[in-house]
Amino acid sequence: MLDLREKPQTRTPPAKRWRNYYRFYQVLTLSGVGTLFPGIHPGPDAFVSKDIADEHAHAFMRIVNPPGRWFVDHVGAFPEGDRAN
Repeated sequence: MLDLREKPQTRTPPAKRWRNYYRFYQVLTLSGVGTLFPGIHPGPDAFVSKDIADEHAHAFMRIVNPPGRWFVDHVGAFPEGDRAN
């Protein structure tokens, strides 16, 4: 009559946090971060999803890069623990 079955266990990995990586083309001093030299550097914040991380990266690039000049390039958003090469 009553068929008791074990409740299936879901084994999903925990949600990852995403961190933006940027390529700097010249020495910049940013408030809250400090002096950054040319090369690839991680952003200071981690985000819940890749979409949110990308939105913040594009907003940051609009603020830092003046019209017609390019100081910073967005390399991509990577899961916490992974690094951009």
